[in-house]
Amino acid sequence: MRMPVLGREGKRFGRRWRTCAPVRLLLPAIAGLTWWLAAMPVAAQPTPAENPAAAPAASADLTGRKQLLIVGPTVMKGLTDAVIKRLSAAYVLPPPIERFDTRKAAIAAFCAGVGPQYPDIIAATDRMDPAEFATCTENDVLDIIEVEFGDSALVAVTKKGDPVFNLTPRMVYYGLAEETPINGEFKRNKRQTWNETDKKAPNLPIRVIVPAESSGTHRFFDDDFMEGGCRHVKEIDAIFAAAERVPRCITLRDDGPVKAVAEDQVVDALMKAPPGTLAFVGWLTYVDNQDKLDTLPVDGVRPTHENIADDSYPMNERLRYYFKRAHMEGSLGGSGVVEGIPEFMAELVSDKAAGEGGYLEKVGLVALEPEERRQQQDIVRRLKRFQP
Repeated sequence: MRMPVLGREGKRFGRRWRTCAPVRLLLPAIAGLTWWLAAMPVAAQPTPAENPAAAPAASADLTGRKQLLIVGPTVMKGLTDAVIKRLSAAYVLPPPIERFDTRKAAIAAFCAGVGPQYPDIIAATDRMDPAEFATCTENDVLDIIEVEFGDSALVAVTKKGDPVFNLTPRMVYYGLAEETPINGEFKRNKRQTWNETDKKAPNLPIRVIVPAESSGTHRFFDDDFMEGGCRHVKEIDAIFAAAERVPRCITLRDDGPVKAVAEDQVVDALMKAPPGTLAFVGWLTYVDNQDKLDTLPVDGVRPTHENIADDSYPMNERLRYYFKRAHMEGSLGGSGVVEGIPEFMAELVSDKAAGEGGYLEKVGLVALEPEERRQQQDIVRRLKRFQP
């Protein structure tokens, strides 16, 4: 049986509370919102010449838009496009504007305000934290609906043909942290091979590629591998204040073994890296590139569709979307900004989309248990307001 949703989310959200960035860290991103909206390209769409029924490409002036405006991290684009394709076939809606970049940019845009110049929907690989929710509230983005629709996971991968070995969070922490305790004192990490982190590991150089800090995948990497790896290290446990303890766990070394790149560039960087290099990616990214990649077991369990579904694999993550109720048209309590939000929500949690064997599973989603999916369908019907 799978773990109850609230139990797993409660455990994961507990870590989020300790590590969430203060609101002030989001202010530079919000200040750059105007530039971001103007500079980000609209998702590829047929031109009017190619498709006379298509709407003209949106300009930086969005005040008169009729299309959905969807933002999120790049890893969520494939799932979003699959839903849009079905909606386009079933409803007469203009092609949505999609702007997939970093998680930080997406959250900043979504939480910046209410009105046609702001996004309607954000795709998310992790839950909105209290600081981010506070930013939304400060900008009068009050009625937010959170809809969970399936599972994914964080996986360690290497190029096909390279050595595969069991990885543990403790190995990752001891291999990648800037400073680790030695004889009771924190000292600069000088470990060069994996068997220096665990005698059972192979004598391979520590070379790792991680997504940039602005991505949701990096947040999971920090929580599940770095913080998970430093948990119950006595020198870490002795630090009382979380503000001091967490940086000791998640600050990465800068002397060569670790390289951070944009989330959508991790696989390309791995392909160009020396043999034996590891990378951390989302399950969806692995599914898209499984002809080139092998996964590593974590705590002895390989990430597979089945192991993610039954929670055997320990690094699971719940995927979700956030919707702005104030942008809904008609009698749903919105200001009539755009059509299509209720239709998107309903399609997202439908059995044909997110159920076992649904079309989203074919692009990498791991379906929720039927009872969990019924709960999400009820949230959509009642437009239940999100509370962190």
